[in-house]
Amino acid sequence: MGMQISKAILLLFLVQCSLEILAQESTEKKIVPVLSSDKYTEFSPTISADGKTIIFESNVDLDKGWELFESQLGNDGVWGTPVPLKSVNEKCQFLAGPSISYDGNQLFYTAFIEGISKTEDIFYSERTGDHSWSEPINIGAPINTDENYEGFPSISSDGRSLYFIRVNLENDFDRKNKEPCFIIYVSKKQSDGKWGEPVPLPSPINTGCERDPKIMADNHTLIFSSIRSGGLGKYDMYQTILQKDGTWSAPVALDFINSTDNDQSPCISASGDIMFYYSNDDIYSVPIPAKYKQRINAVISGHVLESASLKTVPAQIIVTNLKTGDSFSTSNNEADGEFSIVLSAGNKYSIVFENENFLPDTLRLDLENQKTYLLEQKNILLRATCETKIDVVDKDLGFRLDAWLQVQQENNEVFKDSVQASKLPLKLIFNAPLNYSIKAVKEMYTNHKSDWIFKEKRISHNRNVLVQLEHEKVEFTANVLSGTSKQKVKIKVYANNKGVQETIIADAGEKMLLRKGDRYQVVTASEEGYFFASQELIAGEVDSTDLFVVPIELDGRLRLNNITFETNSASLKKDSQFELDRVVELMKVNPKLSVEISAHTDDVGDEHLNLKLSDKRAKSAWDYLINKGVSKERLVPKGYGESKPLLPNDSDENRTQNRRVELRVLKIS
Repeated sequence: MGMQISKAILLLFLVQCSLEILAQESTEKKIVPVLSSDKYTEFSPTISADGKTIIFESNVDLDKGWELFESQLGNDGVWGTPVPLKSVNEKCQFLAGPSISYDGNQLFYTAFIEGISKTEDIFYSERTGDHSWSEPINIGAPINTDENYEGFPSISSDGRSLYFIRVNLENDFDRKNKEPCFIIYVSKKQSDGKWGEPVPLPSPINTGCERDPKIMADNHTLIFSSIRSGGLGKYDMYQTILQKDGTWSAPVALDFINSTDNDQSPCISASGDIMFYYSNDDIYSVPIPAKYKQRINAVISGHVLESASLKTVPAQIIVTNLKTGDSFSTSNNEADGEFSIVLSAGNKYSIVFENENFLPDTLRLDLENQKTYLLEQKNILLRATCETKIDVVDKDLGFRLDAWLQVQQENNEVFKDSVQASKLPLKLIFNAPLNYSIKAVKEMYTNHKSDWIFKEKRISHNRNVLVQLEHEKVEFTANVLSGTSKQKVKIKVYANNKGVQETIIADAGEKMLLRKGDRYQVVTASEEGYFFASQELIAGEVDSTDLFVVPIELDGRLRLNNITFETNSASLKKDSQFELDRVVELMKVNPKLSVEISAHTDDVGDEHLNLKLSDKRAKSAWDYLINKGVSKERLVPKGYGESKPLLPNDSDENRTQNRRVELRVLKIS
């Protein structure tokens, strides 16, 4: 048993040793071949977001001093022979601290150019092609000053923050380590696109002797070098994290890197796995332990192309975090159309690609559940034409309308004809970046004219056109009077449009706006002890009317003017519902009222069949009222057929009057 325990302990010891060895291997620092040499100093590496481009400085030519070099990562995982950036090197008398933007399209660096800068300042170059960059451009005030040294810039992945150093004028040199001392500053890009006044980062980031800040792709992790208490000697590297409230966490020493020599100029691709940095005159790489890794990133890259020719086009790119509402803008490279965007996992994004001569394209990404680094290639196609749907609707009620339409692009007529509502929406092709005018005309409606401006419409997700025509209105007043005293009655009045679904409610005597030319049924609300009154009219033919409400009396009758049925059927038409609802209201206001629902026909057809039909029609109205909550004990359906005409059945007009439904009072209390 003792031997078995000893073997188990030995096995556990060996496993633990193996894990420690693996852990040591995982953080083993290595000189990067090709980028580093025995003869010269290679300093201040910077890497693109996709990890495929490194730019650094070296003193290969001692006569020229520091120069910038670029190397590309091959498919075999080996860095290619560094190529000098001649357009930059040849213009600068001094160069240092390059920092490539995470989209790969700008290179920031420290430079002195005789006749342009008075001290070392921050310059940048635009990428003009593979391994080629524009001549230096001074970033200008307020970042650069005439008095101080500005250098070692680092641009955030959203392009809105620039970190850099200035000489610490109060303590410009660390005598013990014989190293210059700097202060780390940050400048924020303003809403007008200009850089804001730089401010020093707070303590304990700045303690008096810092340099080489690098903001990582996640925009939260900042690594910098510092000479401070507790360090191993000279410049050591520290890491701090930007918190949600805008403060920075206490810097943590990167002990897996730091040595007795200077450890400076860190750079990490968006994948967050390996750090490249300067130490002991060379460029080193080291895997990053899990506890020091930045947030998970996604890199979306590709080219912006014109859809027809597939030629590259410049584009403004607007990135919006749909979870937080934050947004930033960037652009693709004008030389080759390439773009690269770094996004933080755990969010949803909308990315809009814009060019003033094309319709935009929107890319939506859901990274809420992204748990690992993502590198995705995606080409964007911008189109010069779009299919536009034009719809014409009633402004107030929203239904489609027949109308006459004219669509014009300057002097070119695109469409001119009448369009039926059933044929809407009308599909037309609009060409970018042209502007269009749209006219719509319909009788009884106000004419419509609007402009479809490309610059305004192109960023909309819905490029369709909704033409809203407003019906002409006329003022109308309904007065309500007592049928006995002729005094005005304060009561609600309903104006029900018989052609469309529209009901207007107003107080008696109050002005209403009715749709000119439409037929309305104007009905009073119910009042205890009184029948409601109703009248039909065409809006615009009269501007007012008087409605007389009469008392409810035993055997009193109220004709329901708008209860209609399908021909030779007992099925209620939909337009009957409005007046039947007034009956429901009448029965609620007068809870002791009981009525007969009397249905009558004209003399057309068989008398016996007419009697049966009228019975069924009375029952249909009865069913409707019961379903609306009226007690069936208060309602008696009764059909009279053609037996009780109001007028002789000798004309169509008289027969229409004889086809009716009435209420007859059976009981009041």
